Amino acid sequence: MAQDAFSLLHVARELNDLLKGAKVNKVSQPDKDDVYLTLHTFTGNKTLVLSANAESCRVCFTSAEKPNPKTAFGFCMLMRKHLLGSIIENVELVGFERIIRLTFAGRNDFKEQVKKVLYAEIMGKYSNLILTENGVILGCLKNAPLDVATTRVTLSGAKYQLPKPQDKIELTDKNTAISRLSAFSGGDLAKFLFENVKGLAFSTATEASEKCKDFENAEDLYERLFNFVYEPKISPNVGGEGKLRDVYVCDYSSILGDKIYYQTIAKAYEDFYTNKDKNKAFTLKKKLLLDKVNGLIKKLCKKLQTESEKLLSCKDCDLLQLKGELITANIYRLKAGAKSCVLENYYDEYKPIEISLDERLTPSQNAQRYFKKYAKEKRTIEILVPQKAQTEKELAYLNTVLLFINQAREIAEFKDVEDELVSIGLLPKPKFKPKFTEESPYRVFEVDGYIIKCGKNNVQNDRLTQRAFKEDLWLHTKNYHSAHVIVETKGGEIPDKVIQVAAEICAFYSDAKQGAKVPVDYCFKKFVKKPSGAKPGSVIYTDYKTCYVSPSPHADFAR
Repeated sequence: MAQDAFSLLHVARELNDLLKGAKVNKVSQPDKDDVYLTLHTFTGNKTLVLSANAESCRVCFTSAEKPNPKTAFGFCMLMRKHLLGSIIENVELVGFERIIRLTFAGRNDFKEQVKKVLYAEIMGKYSNLILTENGVILGCLKNAPLDVATTRVTLSGAKYQLPKPQDKIELTDKNTAISRLSAFSGGDLAKFLFENVKGLAFSTATEASEKCKDFENAEDLYERLFNFVYEPKISPNVGGEGKLRDVYVCDYSSILGDKIYYQTIAKAYEDFYTNKDKNKAFTLKKKLLLDKVNGLIKKLCKKLQTESEKLLSCKDCDLLQLKGELITANIYRLKAGAKSCVLENYYDEYKPIEISLDERLTPSQNAQRYFKKYAKEKRTIEILVPQKAQTEKELAYLNTVLLFINQAREIAEFKDVEDELVSIGLLPKPKFKPKFTEESPYRVFEVDGYIIKCGKNNVQNDRLTQRAFKEDLWLHTKNYHSAHVIVETKGGEIPDKVIQVAAEICAFYSDAKQGAKVPVDYCFKKFVKKPSGAKPGSVIYTDYKTCYVSPSPHADFAR
């Protein structure tokens, strides 16, 4: 991320204008890396995020809410003790370091005026929040790692010290800066600036080199660079591609790709990190569910293979019974000690059949040996056939869950999937369950005045089918896992065009999404029944017709 001192300087300037005089009404810490300050400002309430997350360290506003833990973190309790009710006096950058200093004015336990300073160190994996009073550390969000703790103490009671400075110039020291810049003798200016000027990410150094190209001498380079850093034309935007996708406080001509412009830096940061947090949460939740379901599918596939192999080994059990019967019928012809015999199979036109014998057993014992093997394999078949059928049924069900997890586009869609997996015992029940949760919406389309509803998961499929009227049209792909689709008939006959669109939507949200001609069954909802005890999304239906369609999302009809 381009969270360099250049960007933070202008973030701090804007926050200072917006937050000077703001009162701290609430302090919360939803996770170990993020602290939220709810502030009452002259323009209304705002929530300031102070994050020391290695990947998303920042100081910006947010409108997204996160649930708080049942027990507050220690640093959160410390912040509440010292900052609740205090007023923000100043927000500024410390020197040209990646540190934002927030100064708070309040009263101590003796009603005396005191000032507390919170340092937000935005330094990647070394990011931290440190609360101080009179230069002495009251507490910090993270304990310093071993490689830092030996050179810089961040324990309570210690004096706050800035991180060890880099061997780079600060533009505020004009003479030293010009002296260092005069060492540039040609080549890659962006690399030179990145390695010699403090507070510039490589993307910022690249943009600075574009603004300073064709400079005449070291003094000219300094003046251009100083103006770019301290007096740029502010144009907040989110731009770039891949790893360069980031918030930029001004319009970087060196950054390609689509750009979204904002009125304020704060709004750009808020939108960027809100979307980033949503995407991260979505990815993590999806991975969690996929790992769980794929693990169960792998386990069931292994079980199914074992059951199939055992059944295959028992496929000739009737032959064992036949051999036992033939030995018994011809026992007078057989002698003890024989290794095999050839007998006429009176079930098959008396064709000869060779039967192996155990020479250590008598003919009667050999017959009993075949009967015992037959009985054992028959019992195995009786047990394994329904077991295999159940395994195949569970495997088919989990494949529907897998389909809907992969089709999800928002984290809210996983809530029904989680509840579904909890209800069938595949996930543990949550310790704390909210009293009321809003139902997630279906996919809804409108075609020529007819409403088409499409489920996003098995729970929604059940809900959608159960609540439909008897004369509504119900659709599902034939021999493929898919969403349930309902067309509201409004008591009249549905036009063929509407049925075709509904079938194409159904085919798109199915396992056959990549197919050219997908069979889709449709019937009135009154012919759809859910078997007693069946898993979510499982139904049986009759009196149906089948049409063949090409899958399509029909986004143009979406509501």
